[in-house]
Amino acid sequence: MIVELKDKKTLEDIAKFENEIFGVTAFSLKQLEEMSEIERYKFIELYEDEKMVGYVILLDSIDVWEIMKIAVDKEQRKKGYGDKLLNYIFNFVQMPIMLEVRENNIPAIKFYRKNGFEKIGVRKNYYHDTNEAAHIMIKEF
Repeated sequence: MIVELKDKKTLEDIAKFENEIFGVTAFSLKQLEEMSEIERYKFIELYEDEKMVGYVILLDSIDVWEIMKIAVDKEQRKKGYGDKLLNYIFNFVQMPIMLEVRENNIPAIKFYRKNGFEKIGVRKNYYHDTNEAAHIMIKEF
């Protein structure tokens, strides 16, 4: 089941995922709370058996949607949950979707390509923890 942001408890669950999956680049609970109060941010969660298995944080940047974060529980990967989240977004978005992904995150890059994203640029030294470049990817509609 896919739903949009439910309540503060959901933000706590997302913050927990953030720490487990993204480490030093994770959004804090405070940041997530602040983002949830801004209309341009959209939080979408995916539940299986009433347990959150993944989420997407989107930002409406006027002429493009930006995927700020997309995550699936490490134990639930390779089950199509990421595809479900993206397909949900694709069904309501009528403008391009952009994202940045670490240059060394080959599984994520393959996942995005499989879902119709194309690389349009590179941001050198984008990730402060490793100085990795970010690949900028976009899906046009």
